[in-house]
Amino acid sequence: MMPLICTMIATLLAAPVLLLCVAAPWFQPITLAWAFHIPSTSACARFSPLRLAASVASRQDEQWDIVVVGSGIGGLCASAMCARHGLKTLCVEAHDVAGGVAHSFQRRSVGGDGGRPFVFDSGPSLLSGMSAMGTNPLRQVLDAAGVAHEIEWVTYDGWMVHDTAFPISDTRSSFRLTTGSSSAFEQSLESKAGVQSRIQFQKFKQRMMSPGGLAESSALIPPLALRGDFGALLTLASYLGKFLKIGLQGTLLTGPFTQCMNLYGLKDPFVRKWFDYLAFALSGLDAAHTQAAPVAYTMIDLHKDGAVLDYPKGGMDSLVKALVKGLEMERDSVGPGELRLNSRVSRFVLEEENSRPKCTGVVLEDGTILKARRGVICNAPLWNMAKLLEDSIVNPLDLSVAAAVNDVRTQANTMEMTGSFMHLHLGIPSDGLENLDCHHSVLNFDDDITAEQNLVIVSIPTVFDSTLAPEGYHVIHAYTAASEDFSDWETKLPGKCDNGKTEAKDYKRDKSYKDLKEKKAEALWMALERIIPDIRERANRKGSIVEIGTPLTHRRYNRRFRGTYGPAPSEGKEVWDLPGPMTPIEGLLACGDTTFPGIGLPGVAASGTIAANTLVGVDVQMNLMREMKESGALQ
Repeated sequence: MMPLICTMIATLLAAPVLLLCVAAPWFQPITLAWAFHIPSTSACARFSPLRLAASVASRQDEQWDIVVVGSGIGGLCASAMCARHGLKTLCVEAHDVAGGVAHSFQRRSVGGDGGRPFVFDSGPSLLSGMSAMGTNPLRQVLDAAGVAHEIEWVTYDGWMVHDTAFPISDTRSSFRLTTGSSSAFEQSLESKAGVQSRIQFQKFKQRMMSPGGLAESSALIPPLALRGDFGALLTLASYLGKFLKIGLQGTLLTGPFTQCMNLYGLKDPFVRKWFDYLAFALSGLDAAHTQAAPVAYTMIDLHKDGAVLDYPKGGMDSLVKALVKGLEMERDSVGPGELRLNSRVSRFVLEEENSRPKCTGVVLEDGTILKARRGVICNAPLWNMAKLLEDSIVNPLDLSVAAAVNDVRTQANTMEMTGSFMHLHLGIPSDGLENLDCHHSVLNFDDDITAEQNLVIVSIPTVFDSTLAPEGYHVIHAYTAASEDFSDWETKLPGKCDNGKTEAKDYKRDKSYKDLKEKKAEALWMALERIIPDIRERANRKGSIVEIGTPLTHRRYNRRFRGTYGPAPSEGKEVWDLPGPMTPIEGLLACGDTTFPGIGLPGVAASGTIAANTLVGVDVQMNLMREMKESGALQ
């Protein structure tokens, strides 16, 4: 049903957030073109400790309205929105911290002074559209849940790009992306690539960002108006005029971004490569395989008057804690919801009712049964959910259950995925490191953007928030996103393959693993030397800290099948073709980056919102929309 609803949405979610980070690419907008193409729906810190679960040993057969499996940003948004809709909601998380790929963690150096720890963001750290009300789906969840004021945002105007095709001494080896309409980026582009590159970029930008153009059309329909059933015909009714305004541009926005470049005559090789870079940062794919809408909206997000980027004081933990507060807030219609950590789901409760499969809750590893009166929302990626469903079949004679689980497994097997990550987390002395930019991208523009280890993304959040490290230190996170080949690491797993059910400590950490880890981390060190030439010497000083993460680390802590970034276009497809929240099992919904709209914080926030909306009446959803419009939080 979800794709049917999405057929009405011209560029639903090209939300105003650029995430050049772990969850960086954000989401797949939908256009009127979907009215003629309906894809299958067969499947679907600073860490002040978030409230740890009380002992559940005595809890058997608990009753909730909603149980959400997984506290990634998608799951937390679904939880906060369900609670806001007046549903008694429990979010269960296998890890000991919330946030999924966006969680924060602490480390202390050996022999440290016992003062502040180093606080690292595990993933996303470059956002926009968060510091003020607007069209960003994640910001809209914070506004709807009444917790937007909980976060203090630092705003800034750009990041550095380093081209390793040139030696550091060459002026063409680096340039700066500056947000806003001052033409600073165009001047930087001219210095980097020449006058013709600047002229072609300006002409292309003007065409894309003209009134009524593709960029404007990419942000007209909010996810708060969406749901996965026919009720969307009512919740979307007030947006009919915007559907008509988008018109035939919808077919362009749902296609690859290269079609836009070709249509508007963008031929300059460097500028086209620039959009490959931007697309890869958004989706883990080049411009030929990234849907046009998110890239189109990113152009507005970067180049409109007054455009800024946002970073949350306290790190991404601040954002996670705000969403948890939205879940646990006392509300008039229902008591507070709950986040329960260290609570791994062993199986769904699947039953056959009137010859149809139905999910009525989940069972935790300790035997606790969590009944869900309204439904279960699964934030696990499709590949993980398929394995969990297979483990949930307890009666082989329930043929409709077995058939539905097989449908999900089939879709999981046919869904392609991007590559994985290498991570380097550093705590280093900050003496002499003045005037650093917080964010950097390091790559060779002469190579394929998607080549293994070509693009390294760097974040130094202590540029904005010194409390994230001991006094006199910086924290640094460098990573290769979506370009690591998991097969290089798979031999370290039991059975030498990923069975879809990640365990806490199920891979071998022998000398060969350590040697491979050091070898693969070399690209990260070399990239950082472009920014801080003496980075290795600083990392060896007393009080410094070095943490190297591999695709297996990413898989373990973030529960990512094969350590993947997320979905890629299926064979024969140019762009994503993702299912909505509905699965073939009644009472089981899905959210997260393997459902519409796709990868990234805004995308998963939207998916969580849509799943939550589907579980309440149309009147409840429309009342919330009305309140948000009156407050200015919804267009």
